[in-house]
Amino acid sequence: MKKNKMSLTTELDLTREGTAEMTRWCILIALHQRFGIGAARLNKVLARAEKLGQESLDVAMTVNDRGMPSTDRSLALRRSWMPRNVDPDFRVPVLRSPRTRREEQLRMAGNVAASMVWTLCAEACIEELGFGAVRLNRLKEEALANYRQMNEEGHTDGLDVAMEHLRRCAEDALKEEVTVDDQPDEDRVRQSERDYEEQKRAFLKRAVMQQLGRKAGKGGLRILSETQMEEKAAAAMAQLKENTWEKRISTP
Repeated sequence: MKKNKMSLTTELDLTREGTAEMTRWCILIALHQRFGIGAARLNKVLARAEKLGQESLDVAMTVNDRGMPSTDRSLALRRSWMPRNVDPDFRVPVLRSPRTRREEQLRMAGNVAASMVWTLCAEACIEELGFGAVRLNRLKEEALANYRQMNEEGHTDGLDVAMEHLRRCAEDALKEEVTVDDQPDEDRVRQSERDYEEQKRAFLKRAVMQQLGRKAGKGGLRILSETQMEEKAAAAMAQLKENTWEKRISTP
């Protein structure tokens, strides 16, 4: 039986998740190998980056005047953290240029996720390690070099070999066991869908409460129907997924 082709929406989700994870590990390894940052301080950076990610997500989940997520405010917040002369964008290295519209969409989604991880980690380095613009720019170049090496090793020796090399480097940095997520795509998709539904319910609740408050102040005018609110929430969550990356990776 021929395997069904993965939908673009699903492939975008998996691309965001995989690219974000890879970017995070490349930054972590660069901090250890090129800046001599030990496990204790690395864990502080990772913990702070996670908290910053939650702050960014909380801003994005705020309902704006159009009943949509405040992803523009969330993006502006992350970009405001970057010192002058430090680019907030992290463009993922690729072995070849996109050849189709689908490939271009996947690359764009990956760049958005990588840029978010980069700004979170960069701000964490500023706060925990006292990094300024010079060291941040060097860190970014080293992380990009790690990502590029990973791509080349994966192409030449196979993805399993490249991922094992990455895992060993991460273990050396953190001084603890690190596992690479080899969860099948189908399971990852199901988990992503569960996360999506949970966030949609949370956003819907915020939107309803906010609208109730506004309408109550205007004499109790009729609010949107449940179906309309569901449609609004679905559209809102699609926007949220395109502009944020809320997943976290952890070590056992």
